[in-house]
Amino acid sequence: MLLTSSGCVKAGISSKARDTHALFYIILWLALPVFLFVEGMLVVCLVKFRRKRGDDTEPVQDYGRTSALVAFFAGPLVVVVILLAFGESTLAKVDHIDPTPAQKITVTGFQWEWSASYPQGFTVSGKTRESDMVMELPVNETTTITLKSQDVIHEFYVPDLLYMKNAVPGHPNTFSIRPDKIGTYHGQCAQYCGLWHAQMRFVVKVVSAADYQAWTKQQKHASAKAAAKAKSGCGTPEDDFTITAHNIQWDKSCIAVEAGKPIKVTIVNKDAGVAHNFAVWQSSKLKKRFFVTPDVTGVATKTFTLPALPAGTYYFQCDVHGPAMSGTFEVKQEGD
Repeated sequence: MLLTSSGCVKAGISSKARDTHALFYIILWLALPVFLFVEGMLVVCLVKFRRKRGDDTEPVQDYGRTSALVAFFAGPLVVVVILLAFGESTLAKVDHIDPTPAQKITVTGFQWEWSASYPQGFTVSGKTRESDMVMELPVNETTTITLKSQDVIHEFYVPDLLYMKNAVPGHPNTFSIRPDKIGTYHGQCAQYCGLWHAQMRFVVKVVSAADYQAWTKQQKHASAKAAAKAKSGCGTPEDDFTITAHNIQWDKSCIAVEAGKPIKVTIVNKDAGVAHNFAVWQSSKLKKRFFVTPDVTGVATKTFTLPALPAGTYYFQCDVHGPAMSGTFEVKQEGD
């Protein structure tokens, strides 16, 4: 049964995954003699020292031997030392971070979705309870991932990588992966993180170098198209505006207001038990923030005053949930 169940562990899609897979079998073969010895001694004791029917005499009391006590401690110690040597060796390989990766990606977890920011200048995200984030990686190339959390602890877990890493608020974790098998692999958050934890899934697609280049080109084009659309204008400026959050999404992706005057911002949060806020940044690079509201925990509606801003094109988002809840914020001069 142990041998059969060990066969359920996938060999993985990278050399690090296969190192971990090999360690499973090392643990199995080290545990097997211990298991057989313990079970064998139980059988011996059951047969040799069983009470015979009608025999009510007290059995001979044997307080053991020194050699048995030494063997009891020495045997497991040998097993632990061997396991420690193999385990530390495998851990060093798995946790090794390539100093010269082909690319660096930032993956952010938040309740309850993932987003991945690529060095080519675009971000892919999922939509909570609607669609999973799909991130592509080139086959046979090393990718270094910086893992972040916007709120609580999440865990990045892809079974085919035989690897999981915590996303801890305020403490980015970095790791390297080099998948060597083309395919589509499913991942999920493996750390309970609240109401829709089970919905916090994502997809990793490992593709050829040519397909990866085509995909990144497509994503860059889509990102540039969205930016151009934003520059074309968000419509007529509003004196005040209302923005609604539902299923970790805003109902607006483009907002226009007038320059030089304070604006009333009403946040309607329809996500029960979930906090959202509204922040205005200079750009999606998040280097300079001009305004942020306190968190509004749903279901609730609150109104805030946005100070007057100079004319220009800005970026807005929920700072709790990042790029998945973002858009263009346009401040226009009167008459524009």
